[in-house]
Amino acid sequence: MPPKLRGSLPRSLSRIGDNRAVFYCPSCSTWRRALSTRRSGTISSRLEHNRLSFFSSRSITTSSVVHARHVPPRLRELYDALNQIKGVATGQVDLSRLQLALRGLESEAPVIRVAVLGLNDATAARKLVRLLLADPLNSRESWEDALNAYDANTSRGLLIRYGDVSETIPNNLLPTISVPSPILKHGNLEILVSTLGTQTQLSDAHFTADTFLVPTVTIPTSHSGLANTVRYPVHRTIVCGRGVDGLVAYNGLVSRANLKNEERSVYGTIDLAVTDSQKSNDRLAFVDIDRADEALEKFRESVQNASLYERGWNGSGVQAVQDWLSSLRTDEGTLDPSLRSLITSLINSAENGVATDEKQKTQDTDSKATSDDVRASLDRSVTEWAERGHTELRGSLEEGFASKQWRGLAWWKLFWHVDDVGMITSEILEKKYLRRAENEVIWTAGRFQQAGLLEAPPAEAPKPTTNGAAIANTEEQWPAEIATSRSRLLETSIPSLQALAQRLVLFSMSTTTMTSVLSALTCVSVPTTSIYETGTMVAVGLIYSLRRQQRKWEAARTFWEDEVREDGRRALIETEDHLRSIVQEGGRRLEEESAEPDSRKTIDRARKALENVQ
Repeated sequence: MPPKLRGSLPRSLSRIGDNRAVFYCPSCSTWRRALSTRRSGTISSRLEHNRLSFFSSRSITTSSVVHARHVPPRLRELYDALNQIKGVATGQVDLSRLQLALRGLESEAPVIRVAVLGLNDATAARKLVRLLLADPLNSRESWEDALNAYDANTSRGLLIRYGDVSETIPNNLLPTISVPSPILKHGNLEILVSTLGTQTQLSDAHFTADTFLVPTVTIPTSHSGLANTVRYPVHRTIVCGRGVDGLVAYNGLVSRANLKNEERSVYGTIDLAVTDSQKSNDRLAFVDIDRADEALEKFRESVQNASLYERGWNGSGVQAVQDWLSSLRTDEGTLDPSLRSLITSLINSAENGVATDEKQKTQDTDSKATSDDVRASLDRSVTEWAERGHTELRGSLEEGFASKQWRGLAWWKLFWHVDDVGMITSEILEKKYLRRAENEVIWTAGRFQQAGLLEAPPAEAPKPTTNGAAIANTEEQWPAEIATSRSRLLETSIPSLQALAQRLVLFSMSTTTMTSVLSALTCVSVPTTSIYETGTMVAVGLIYSLRRQQRKWEAARTFWEDEVREDGRRALIETEDHLRSIVQEGGRRLEEESAEPDSRKTIDRARKALENVQ
């Protein structure tokens, strides 16, 4: 006769009136009640807080701060380097998986999370987990009945951990069962039983490694039926399907997900009876759940059925899955292989993401690049503009200097035109100083803008200078050397020329006046002096002052004309150089240090720190 089974867990759920079982969980920020069944002794009335790290992971997407709690010294460098990846490659790595890796580095014996996910439903997954954790030397235990009886919404998931048999209230966050299984204890494992959901049936759904390694569970938020979907990152995943359809679906999911570096982290089990030669490999196992269950029950009926149990258990293929679970444990003092695999995956994801961003930026730059033919055409237009500009400079200024107004400023006319010097010279600069060339520069800049050459400042663009004053035109919509040169002449040379004319007129008038007064005094004081002698003094003073005025004013006029021509020529040359630099380098992105080099340095540091950890 089979041994009498103990009462199943659902019966114990009626004992909710025991206030001693009620406690407040700071991680969940809600009141919880722990119920238990008894196998031998009194079960703890509250769940261990560190076993509910899942709920604390809900905040990882809203918080960028990771608080280290007693990180082992040998893991500190790796912890810090991995934590920095979150800052430089946020868009390239899954933050929930990164948080899981950081939590694992906070202990020498991290908890390894394994998800057992059913395809579309969790029936086969629950049966497989029961067979993996069941102790054939003991009679059927209450947690087995609880696991079999768990037929609520499978999207909520079911968490299985090592410990005495207990379970949270079904409508309270993530239901949890504690199982005294040696596999869980020795491997420090937690198992999430859930399902991939109906999304796997969608032909246009997008699948990645996160589809398997970051399953989602539904957490109810109120009695109204509202719920939140929470990401639950794990280290390893077992995908459980049934029949030929499950095998086809699993192969399709794996091929579309393109697991790459996560191949060893995903293990498939298909409930399908096959020949012994096709039982399993390192990525897929065929199991016969019914045969394994029958063998387990036979052995529990009587130890005399050991041979039947051995044949049935080994023939079912479940042992291969159990061996895969047992292989997850590691030697003390070394980094857990599952944790190392997770960290390697995160580093690779960050590196691939940065490389993808760099490639995309390069493609964007190339797509916006101006062709060589367009640049050659624009360069020819600059040459033609420069030729027209020099022709204009020569012709327009000659016309301005030959005008009636400028000739009206002859040295002998300064006495009645001295106040017109500033007005006449300013009019010449405003009307005759490269007006057409400046307008054509604006039109040429419009062509550059249309060709995409002004989207970024030219690399190493020359900064034209005038009298040592640097003129930076990178913020201008077109080169402003001509306008700047004209403004300088208006502000500096014209006032100097105006002041010189006034000084010359004043000197001539004062000198002539003084010699006239001296001549008159001589004539009065010296009666013998003739009128001719006194007149000579006046003539000498007048001739000297007028000759000086003529010589200095004509020299100033010639110097100013040459200065205007030279400044115009220099402005044309500087504008031409500026335009050619835009043609050659315009539209190209500047070679400057960006975020990618910093990201690569951080990733390389994390990879090196991982290699240094045993």
